[in-house]
Amino acid sequence: MENLRAPELFIDKDGLWYADGVLMINKEIIKLFAANLKKDSHDKYHIDWQNQLYPVRVEDVPFFVQSVTEQVGQLTIQLNDGRKFPLPPGNIVMKNNIPYISLFWQRDTKLSRPSYSELCKNLIERNGQYFIKHGDNEWLVEDE
Repeated sequence: MENLRAPELFIDKDGLWYADGVLMINKEIIKLFAANLKKDSHDKYHIDWQNQLYPVRVEDVPFFVQSVTEQVGQLTIQLNDGRKFPLPPGNIVMKNNIPYISLFWQRDTKLSRPSYSELCKNLIERNGQYFIKHGDNEWLVEDE
């Protein structure tokens, strides 16, 4: 049997996955790939699967928040790959009016407009700075 080449994997600026230029639509495969995505010391991404490394080109950041909800008293983000996580501690960084958070690595996750709008329902201002406040937790909103 011939060795098959691995597809060229790419994540666009909206967090959509492509294989050899074709949009991937199978959510289970996307979730598997995203769950095994790693970042090396040169800021390059790859999927680490069964002792093999498969490079992934990333246009902006690898993760994209589709929605924000409150679950069990905490803010929960849902990535476009379907996974859910508590909104991580740390700042929300605005770059060119686009909000980013740090989920696994520094500023690796972009918030969709609807998800950021949902967070801004809890926006407060204090001493000229803006925060998202939920319960006892606060996230500073800052410019890059």
